[in-house]
Amino acid sequence: MEMDFIFYKIIYLIFFKKKPLIIYLLITISILLILFLSIKYAKSIYSGNNEDFIEDDFLPDNKTIYFEEKFDSYREAFNKARGYLYNNSKGILTNTKKIKLSKKPKLSIVIPCYNCHKFILPALRSIQNQNFEDYEIIISDDGSIPETLSFLEQMQKEDDRIRIITNKKNMGTLYARCVGTLSAKGKYIIPMDADDMFLNKDVFDVLINIEMKGNFDIIVYNSISSSLKPNCIITFYYPDFFDERHEPNRVLFQPDLGYYPTSPGDNIDKINFNEQLIHGKLIKRNIYNKAIYKLGYERYARFTIFGEDNLMVNSIFNVAKIAKFIPYYGYLYVNNAESISKEQNKKFSVIKGHLYMLDPLIDFTLDSQRNKKVLVNFILSFFKFENLKSLLNNSEYDNSVFISCLDRILNCKYISDEDKNEIRKRGKMLKFIKYNF
Repeated sequence: MEMDFIFYKIIYLIFFKKKPLIIYLLITISILLILFLSIKYAKSIYSGNNEDFIEDDFLPDNKTIYFEEKFDSYREAFNKARGYLYNNSKGILTNTKKIKLSKKPKLSIVIPCYNCHKFILPALRSIQNQNFEDYEIIISDDGSIPETLSFLEQMQKEDDRIRIITNKKNMGTLYARCVGTLSAKGKYIIPMDADDMFLNKDVFDVLINIEMKGNFDIIVYNSISSSLKPNCIITFYYPDFFDERHEPNRVLFQPDLGYYPTSPGDNIDKINFNEQLIHGKLIKRNIYNKAIYKLGYERYARFTIFGEDNLMVNSIFNVAKIAKFIPYYGYLYVNNAESISKEQNKKFSVIKGHLYMLDPLIDFTLDSQRNKKVLVNFILSFFKFENLKSLLNNSEYDNSVFISCLDRILNCKYISDEDKNEIRKRGKMLKFIKYNF
């Protein structure tokens, strides 16, 4: 009874007697509400592309890591792919169901595009004709002509899973791919080029099922290569991809191995080429985004065409915990003379590509003498370029990047004195390099 009296007394004081008290109470509630909404909004902004940045402590046991899958051989995969490739190459949509884009799609297929309206339709059809449907297609347009944008917008009207990101300025393949990936919403990223195709309708299903078995950060699968000429499809299978060192269903724990995604002790001359290509991979979005942020805007915003695959793939492997390599043919690489890289490569040099790879290489290579040997081989390769002089003389920015890299390598405690002396010896022979060796 006494408690009831106190309660009614408080109500009386707040609402009937002490007028200022209710004002203070309302102000306090308002402030707390504003703070709550502000925090929630900030979290939503941050988590837009970073919600998966929370570390996943789960690492699978041996049974889930080293499971073996039976896949078709190259010839079997090629024969089964003929009908699927034919329909896609003709722009035929066999999967006519109208699918709505989900708020959180499972997959994000990211496609950089530069004046690609003449050849991107087969790529899109090879995605749309998949059995797996919970995905988004992000087309990162890199300053294309109006005809390309018009075509992409028409495709978007047909399928709302297609999203278009437009760069007003032509920034290069690496930038377009990174911007597209950073805007992705899927748990996994599948990189793709605008002129390529997936080999069959089960590719996404196969990759998702394998990832779920082992919670892998990256799954690497195989490709077949083709030219645009009819009936001219050749193998893209490299013998060293699954040689004595690498079992077909091998698994890689990257942090223990260093910068390159290969076996311990491998150097720059033993890199398996197929592993360095951005296509033929399923990558967790949080891993891809971490790699992009570690690479940094200044680096991926540089106009980079040559070696952009190598740079991005190694950045991704650098932050990944676990990857699986499977002998599964799921991707058709088309050697297209009108592709984004061929078109943009006209204003980009090979040596500049090497330079833009060397800069982040220094940051990503683990601190050990074995792994730093990669940097020694890389910097020595520059001294063999005939156009190194013109590169350094014609661009103050490129010259500053080169000198900075050279200085960091020569002052790295993990590089042996013998290697440093070799760099100095070779560098002194090139008088145009403005560095005090």
